[in-house]
Amino acid sequence: MKIITLPFEYINNSFHYLNDLTNLKQSNKELALENKDLREKLMLSDSYEIENFRLKKLLDVDNKDYARKITSRILINPYRSNDLTFFIDVGEIDGLKINDIVFNEYGMIGRVSELGKYSSKILSILDEDSVIPVISKNTKKSFFVKGGEKKLFLKHMEKPFELEHGELLLTTSAAGYFQKGISVGKVIKTLDDVYIEPFAKVSDSIYVNVLIFDFKNIME
Repeated sequence: MKIITLPFEYINNSFHYLNDLTNLKQSNKELALENKDLREKLMLSDSYEIENFRLKKLLDVDNKDYARKITSRILINPYRSNDLTFFIDVGEIDGLKINDIVFNEYGMIGRVSELGKYSSKILSILDEDSVIPVISKNTKKSFFVKGGEKKLFLKHMEKPFELEHGELLLTTSAAGYFQKGISVGKVIKTLDDVYIEPFAKVSDSIYVNVLIFDFKNIME
Protein backbone atom coordinates (compact mmCIF):
# COMPACT_ATOMS: atom_id res chain seq x y z
CA MET A 1 0.00 0.00 0.00
CA LYS A 2 2.85 2.30 0.90
CA ILE A 3 4.45 1.62 -2.49
CA ILE A 4 1.20 2.62 -4.24
CA THR A 5 0.90 5.92 -2.36
CA LEU A 6 4.48 7.01 -3.08
CA PRO A 7 3.76 8.36 -6.60
CA PHE A 8 0.82 10.37 -5.23
CA GLU A 9 2.98 11.78 -2.42
CA TYR A 10 5.66 12.64 -4.96
CA ILE A 11 3.14 14.40 -7.20
CA ASN A 12 1.64 16.20 -4.21
CA ASN A 13 5.06 17.30 -2.95
CA SER A 14 6.01 18.43 -6.44
CA PHE A 15 2.84 20.45 -6.66
CA HIS A 16 3.58 22.16 -3.33
CA TYR A 17 7.17 22.75 -4.41
CA LEU A 18 6.08 24.35 -7.68
CA ASN A 19 3.48 26.40 -5.84
CA ASP A 20 6.08 27.57 -3.30
CA LEU A 21 8.52 28.35 -6.13
CA THR A 22 5.87 30.42 -7.91
CA ASN A 23 5.10 32.29 -4.70
CA LEU A 24 8.81 32.85 -4.11
CA LYS A 25 9.28 34.25 -7.61
CA GLN A 26 6.30 36.55 -7.10
CA SER A 27 7.72 37.69 -3.75
CA ASN A 28 11.11 38.33 -5.35
CA LYS A 29 9.44 40.32 -8.11
CA GLU A 30 7.54 42.40 -5.57
CA LEU A 31 10.71 42.95 -3.52
CA ALA A 32 12.61 43.99 -6.65
CA LEU A 33 9.89 46.51 -7.52
CA GLU A 34 9.88 47.76 -3.93
CA ASN A 35 13.68 48.12 -3.95
CA LYS A 36 13.51 49.96 -7.27
CA ASP A 37 10.89 52.31 -5.84
CA LEU A 38 12.99 52.90 -2.71
CA ARG A 39 16.12 53.57 -4.80
CA GLU A 40 14.22 56.10 -6.92
CA LYS A 41 12.89 57.81 -3.79
CA LEU A 42 16.40 57.86 -2.30
CA MET A 43 17.83 59.36 -5.49
CA LEU A 44 15.03 61.95 -5.51
CA SER A 45 15.73 62.72 -1.85
CA ASP A 46 19.44 63.15 -2.61
CA SER A 47 18.55 65.38 -5.54
CA TYR A 48 16.35 67.58 -3.34
CA GLU A 49 19.08 67.73 -0.69
CA ILE A 50 21.66 68.86 -3.25
CA GLU A 51 19.20 71.34 -4.75
CA ASN A 52 18.40 72.81 -1.33
CA PHE A 53 22.11 73.00 -0.51
CA ARG A 54 22.85 74.86 -3.74
CA LEU A 55 19.93 77.23 -3.23
CA LYS A 56 21.02 77.94 0.35
CA LYS A 57 24.58 78.66 -0.78
CA LEU A 58 23.26 80.92 -3.50
CA LEU A 59 21.07 82.86 -1.09
CA ASP A 60 24.02 83.23 1.29
CA VAL A 61 26.01 85.25 -1.27
CA ASP A 62 26.74 88.59 0.36
CA ASN A 63 24.75 91.59 -0.79
CA LYS A 64 26.90 94.39 -2.17
CA ASP A 65 25.89 97.96 -2.93
CA TYR A 66 23.50 97.11 -5.74
CA ALA A 67 19.79 97.76 -5.91
CA ARG A 68 18.50 94.21 -5.60
CA LYS A 69 19.13 90.58 -6.39
CA ILE A 70 16.65 88.09 -7.85
CA THR A 71 17.02 84.33 -7.52
CA SER A 72 15.83 82.42 -10.57
CA ARG A 73 15.90 78.91 -11.95
CA ILE A 74 17.63 77.76 -15.12
CA LEU A 75 15.08 76.47 -17.61
CA ILE A 76 15.71 73.03 -19.10
CA ASN A 77 16.21 73.19 -22.85
CA PRO A 78 16.38 69.73 -24.49
CA TYR A 79 17.68 71.32 -27.71
CA ARG A 80 20.63 73.08 -26.06
CA SER A 81 23.87 71.73 -27.50
CA ASN A 82 26.25 73.66 -25.22
CA ASP A 83 26.39 75.94 -22.19
CA LEU A 84 27.17 79.12 -24.13
CA THR A 85 23.57 80.36 -23.90
CA PHE A 86 20.69 79.35 -21.64
CA PHE A 87 17.36 80.63 -20.32
CA ILE A 88 16.11 81.59 -16.85
CA ASP A 89 12.55 81.91 -15.54
CA VAL A 90 12.53 85.67 -14.83
CA GLY A 91 12.20 88.50 -17.31
CA GLU A 92 11.11 92.03 -18.01
CA ILE A 93 8.13 91.81 -15.68
CA ASP A 94 10.58 91.12 -12.82
CA GLY A 95 12.61 94.24 -13.61
CA LEU A 96 15.45 92.66 -15.58
CA LYS A 97 17.39 94.66 -18.15
CA ILE A 98 19.79 93.82 -20.96
CA ASN A 99 23.32 93.21 -19.59
CA ASP A 100 22.22 92.47 -16.02
CA ILE A 101 24.79 90.12 -14.48
CA VAL A 102 23.91 86.48 -13.75
CA PHE A 103 25.94 84.50 -11.22
CA ASN A 104 25.82 81.51 -8.89
CA GLU A 105 27.53 80.78 -5.58
CA TYR A 106 30.89 80.36 -7.33
CA GLY A 107 30.93 83.50 -9.46
CA MET A 108 29.74 85.14 -12.65
CA ILE A 109 28.08 82.89 -15.24
CA GLY A 110 26.92 85.40 -17.83
CA ARG A 111 24.69 88.37 -18.55
CA VAL A 112 21.21 88.97 -19.90
CA SER A 113 21.35 89.17 -23.70
CA GLU A 114 17.65 88.96 -24.62
CA LEU A 115 14.54 89.83 -22.61
CA GLY A 116 11.13 88.22 -22.65
CA LYS A 117 8.24 89.15 -20.44
CA TYR A 118 8.59 86.10 -18.20
CA SER A 119 11.99 84.66 -19.16
CA SER A 120 15.41 85.79 -20.34
CA LYS A 121 18.22 84.50 -22.52
CA ILE A 122 21.64 84.51 -20.89
CA LEU A 123 24.94 84.84 -22.72
CA SER A 124 27.57 82.75 -20.92
CA ILE A 125 30.96 84.29 -20.13
CA LEU A 126 32.42 81.45 -22.23
CA ASP A 127 30.68 82.65 -25.40
CA GLU A 128 33.05 84.34 -27.86
CA ASP A 129 30.78 87.41 -27.87
CA SER A 130 31.27 87.85 -24.13
CA VAL A 131 33.83 90.46 -23.03
CA ILE A 132 34.16 91.29 -19.33
CA PRO A 133 36.19 94.02 -17.59
CA VAL A 134 38.22 92.52 -14.74
CA ILE A 135 40.98 93.28 -12.27
CA SER A 136 43.48 90.82 -10.80
CA LYS A 137 43.30 90.70 -7.02
CA ASN A 138 47.02 90.46 -6.21
CA THR A 139 48.80 92.22 -9.07
CA LYS A 140 46.03 94.83 -9.55
CA LYS A 141 46.10 94.58 -13.36
CA SER A 142 43.01 95.84 -15.20
CA PHE A 143 42.09 94.25 -18.54
CA PHE A 144 39.30 92.36 -20.32
CA VAL A 145 38.58 88.65 -20.69
CA LYS A 146 36.88 87.15 -23.73
CA GLY A 147 34.97 83.88 -23.96
CA GLY A 148 36.59 80.89 -25.62
CA GLU A 149 34.13 78.00 -25.05
CA LYS A 150 36.16 76.21 -22.35
CA LYS A 151 38.32 79.04 -20.97
CA LEU A 152 38.66 82.82 -21.02
CA PHE A 153 41.28 84.68 -23.05
CA LEU A 154 43.00 87.92 -22.07
CA LYS A 155 42.39 91.12 -24.04
CA HIS A 156 44.22 94.46 -23.84
CA MET A 157 46.86 92.98 -21.56
CA GLU A 158 50.41 93.91 -22.57
CA LYS A 159 52.37 91.71 -20.15
CA PRO A 160 50.16 88.74 -19.21
CA PHE A 161 53.02 86.82 -17.58
CA GLU A 162 53.15 89.49 -14.87
CA LEU A 163 49.95 87.97 -13.50
CA GLU A 164 50.35 85.45 -10.69
CA HIS A 165 49.38 81.84 -11.27
CA GLY A 166 46.13 81.07 -9.44
CA GLU A 167 45.27 84.65 -8.51
CA LEU A 168 41.65 85.71 -8.43
CA LEU A 169 39.95 87.87 -11.06
CA LEU A 170 37.03 90.12 -10.13
CA THR A 171 34.67 92.19 -12.25
CA THR A 172 35.08 95.96 -12.45
CA SER A 173 32.63 98.66 -13.50
CA ALA A 174 34.89 99.85 -16.33
CA ALA A 175 32.35 99.03 -19.06
CA GLY A 176 29.62 101.08 -17.41
CA TYR A 177 27.15 98.28 -16.69
CA PHE A 178 29.14 95.71 -14.69
CA GLN A 179 29.04 95.70 -10.92
CA LYS A 180 32.51 95.39 -9.43
CA GLY A 181 33.70 92.67 -7.08
CA ILE A 182 32.08 89.52 -8.52
CA SER A 183 34.40 86.52 -8.89
CA VAL A 184 35.11 85.50 -12.48
CA GLY A 185 37.93 82.95 -12.37
CA LYS A 186 41.58 82.32 -11.65
CA VAL A 187 44.76 82.85 -13.64
CA ILE A 188 46.35 79.77 -15.20
CA LYS A 189 49.94 80.12 -16.39
CA THR A 190 51.79 77.58 -18.50
CA LEU A 191 55.23 77.82 -20.11
CA ASP A 192 53.86 79.56 -23.19
CA ASP A 193 50.33 80.73 -22.36
CA VAL A 194 48.22 82.61 -19.82
CA TYR A 195 44.46 82.16 -19.66
CA ILE A 196 41.60 82.29 -17.18
CA GLU A 197 39.73 79.31 -15.77
CA PRO A 198 36.20 80.43 -14.81
CA PHE A 199 34.82 79.44 -11.41
CA ALA A 200 31.14 79.15 -12.30
CA LYS A 201 29.66 76.64 -14.73
CA VAL A 202 26.13 76.41 -16.05
CA SER A 203 26.26 72.63 -15.54
CA ASP A 204 26.82 73.21 -11.80
CA SER A 205 23.74 75.37 -11.46
CA ILE A 206 20.07 74.85 -10.79
CA TYR A 207 19.45 78.32 -9.42
CA VAL A 208 21.22 81.56 -10.30
CA ASN A 209 21.13 85.15 -9.08
CA VAL A 210 20.44 88.12 -11.32
CA LEU A 211 22.00 91.40 -10.32
CA ILE A 212 19.62 94.28 -11.00
CA PHE A 213 21.71 97.39 -10.60
CA ASP A 214 20.63 100.89 -11.61
CA PHE A 215 23.85 102.71 -12.47
CA LYS A 216 21.94 105.75 -13.75
CA ASN A 217 20.34 106.45 -10.38
CA ILE A 218 23.67 106.00 -8.61
CA MET A 219 25.37 108.45 -10.98
CA GLU A 220 22.66 110.96 -10.16
